[in-house]
Amino acid sequence: MSFGSPVRERLARFIQGEGHRVEMALSDDESVAELLFRTRGYVVSVTVHEGEPPRFEVATAYEIPSWARERAQNATVLQDVADDADGVHFTLAPDGKHFVAVLECAGLELEAFQSEFWGCVGRVRDAGISALERIFDRSESRAAADKFIKSLQSRGTHGSG
Repeated sequence: MSFGSPVRERLARFIQGEGHRVEMALSDDESVAELLFRTRGYVVSVTVHEGEPPRFEVATAYEIPSWARERAQNATVLQDVADDADGVHFTLAPDGKHFVAVLECAGLELEAFQSEFWGCVGRVRDAGISALERIFDRSESRAAADKFIKSLQSRGTHGSG
């Protein structure tokens, strides 16, 4: 392995050495690369910003089911989860159909990042799953409350006693 090779190539070899197929996309000036691979049913994106020191971002996207797409409510949930997620932040897509969980890893040399790599992937995955669970819980609670209110309203309009 040549240490003169770009960080992105060395990281791609590391991920491949862990048994994953890696796809790479480069920016026009080749200073930023996105590495994509699958693990445990998720597509993980690792963005590599070449530099001294390099910067890394680990991310994965999550689809929000149509029945749980309450944009304002989900934005609040994502902020609440981010407050507890040890550096993971979230971006909700403008259409409200997806969100992305991202962990930025700055100030680490490649070797230090590699030693923490799977922990970073796990933090992003766990934070994303937690966010989905909270979105589901809040959506289900809201649906149950709406159903209860409708049942009370229908009793009131039909007379009860």
